[in-house]
Amino acid sequence: MDSTPTTPTTRPSWRSGAATLAFAAVAATTSPAVADDPPFTIGSRPAWFLLGGVTGGGTVAFHDRGGFVGGELSVARLREGTYMGGYADGYYDFGVGGAYVTGGLELGHSLIGVDGGAALRLRDGTTDLGATGRIVIGAGVFSLYVRYAYFDADRDPHVIQVGALLKLPLVSPFGGH
Repeated sequence: MDSTPTTPTTRPSWRSGAATLAFAAVAATTSPAVADDPPFTIGSRPAWFLLGGVTGGGTVAFHDRGGFVGGELSVARLREGTYMGGYADGYYDFGVGGAYVTGGLELGHSLIGVDGGAALRLRDGTTDLGATGRIVIGAGVFSLYVRYAYFDADRDPHVIQVGALLKLPLVSPFGGH
């Protein structure tokens, strides 16, 4: 005869299931929410940046050829290699013997960008109003560009410039850094 004691088989009751459900509900409400933690990502996140830098180059076509040097500020939104925003720059052109101020919109993807807008030329006590456009090829913080400007002026209405720009992100003013 077998002397092994037999234990009665027990089935789970509705009470143990209710207790498990209650425990899960309490644990879910007291533990930090998983949705609060951002998912792990590789690569850039969309963000606004304030950028600033220095520019220099030369006026290469038409009248008053010479070098120029100045600075630029822009606010741009970067997302997956595409950027868009606005810029303003100012520079002194030694060939013209005066200053330029331009500003407008910028748009680019990967290494190629374009910008354009309004332009002012200040020289010899006169102010010429015009329009400008620029094609930019850039990698990281360094860019090369060609700019065309047209002014409503009797003297030197067309300007073509070739330049370089070193522009760094200064701050991310609207978060998303």
